[in-house]
Amino acid sequence: MKKILCFIIILSLFIITGCGKKTVKTSLDKIVDRDLLIVGVSSNSKPFGFKSTTTGNIEGFDVDIARYIAKDLIGNERKIEFVEVTPNTRIEAVTSSRVDMVIATMTVTPQRQFLIDFSQPYYIAGQTALVRDDSDIFSFSDLKRKSIIVVLGTTAEKNIRNIIPNAKIVGYKDYSSAFQAFKEGKADAISTDDTILSGFLADNNTGFRMLKNRISREPYAVGIKQQDDKKLKNALDVIVTRMKKDGTINSLKKKWHLH
Repeated sequence: MKKILCFIIILSLFIITGCGKKTVKTSLDKIVDRDLLIVGVSSNSKPFGFKSTTTGNIEGFDVDIARYIAKDLIGNERKIEFVEVTPNTRIEAVTSSRVDMVIATMTVTPQRQFLIDFSQPYYIAGQTALVRDDSDIFSFSDLKRKSIIVVLGTTAEKNIRNIIPNAKIVGYKDYSSAFQAFKEGKADAISTDDTILSGFLADNNTGFRMLKNRISREPYAVGIKQQDDKKLKNALDVIVTRMKKDGTINSLKKKWHLH
């Protein structure tokens, strides 16, 4: 009788303990349960992320990538919320869980990989510079001791400091203020990724020219919070790979006039 009683007690404890266990939800589970994808995007990096002058909505290559991901993860590209981020706030937005992911011309670097995870790259850019048409600057070697505008916190800033250490760095927090300062003649050049400079040239097609050489290879990828389970990263890798294979990436490049 005692043996039977002990067995019942042990069995009861096992059932209670088992019932008390909570299933730990992954980042992907939380997105699906919420039925909404929250994405950090740039609002002044034309043609990747910018505010439309007609609708006031954020549009661009990165925005279309985000909508494609939302459709795949939760079945509806409209179930998405965009949060404006800058190069200085992108990583914090991810690590603080303010957004599920960032899709904002963010280059994969070893330093950033210590802080967040990245998907497979969806676009490859290269850093160059813009100068005025009448400038005597034709290559990066001509920028020695010149003043160069960069956006703070970007790989462009780091590259310029490493490659042209004797240049005068003029830093701004976002691309809008950086481009405006360049237009006002506050520096000899502005340097960032060729894709972003192309967007500036599209709106300001006279008086400026882009240098022909590139000083870096910039792989853009989706940034997400570091996870033990890697389910969201794996899902994103599958989505990005499919977008490359089925022609979606190429179609978006044509839509936004990218090379």
